[in-house]
Amino acid sequence: MNKKLSAEVEILSTMDTAIGENLNDLASTQTYPQHALGKSILLHIAPGILVMAAWLVFKPLLDTTGYPPLLAFLMAILLIDIPFMVGVMLNEGKKLNGRFDLNGVVLYREKVSWKTFVWVFVGAFIVMYLFLMLATPIDTLIAERAFSWAPGWNFLDDATLYEGYAKNALILVFTLHLLITGIILPWVEELYFRGYLMPRISRYGTWAPLIGAFFFGLYHVWQLFGFVGVFLLGAGLGYVVWWKKDIRLSISLHIFANALARVFILMSILAM
Repeated sequence: MNKKLSAEVEILSTMDTAIGENLNDLASTQTYPQHALGKSILLHIAPGILVMAAWLVFKPLLDTTGYPPLLAFLMAILLIDIPFMVGVMLNEGKKLNGRFDLNGVVLYREKVSWKTFVWVFVGAFIVMYLFLMLATPIDTLIAERAFSWAPGWNFLDDATLYEGYAKNALILVFTLHLLITGIILPWVEELYFRGYLMPRISRYGTWAPLIGAFFFGLYHVWQLFGFVGVFLLGAGLGYVVWWKKDIRLSISLHIFANALARVFILMSILAM
């Protein structure tokens, strides 16, 4: 009798665990409102297309000012890209809450402990750095083979692009580069791509961060020759947020990576 009762309890326990797992899986796709795939693609790539268009407009206007093409790109980011993403999120907040805020719009707000935050941050940064190092020669090959037709000013990381400009002009532009693309842009991108868009394709389960990373790569239409590196960065940030449900992790990682690169460039210019 006791053996039979124990067996029944074990069966019920197994069923309860299975039901709980199914409910958790269901919650991951139904807790968050979902976007149709077409809408998600449009929201991912539209800001990048607008940035490229604005850059093409701003560049000839600024060519005679004595500043490198990077300034025109930064203006496109500041005046078009960031307002677009913030505007979409605030408009969604208006629909949900009756006011312009991000409550219920930017998700994944579960706060991990600081201890967990630190070890996840360090581990994720090391892994993503290694992946980016592996991606660099691939992106270089793509740039040489598939984008040889692109104008030289499109390759903003090419040091030769900045030869002949006054040091003061370079200091100003790269200081703006640090502030805009090193701090403000990655913060907004994480809120938009990982906090707003990714949970709205959560019906794809663990594929969602990978799908989001692919679209994130396409969003960078101005540097498609660097698609592999951007894709891997987006995938890494996406899976960290998907795993820990804490958007602060991807924001911190993205800002740290971008700002660190800009700081090194600025230091090299100051040392000239």
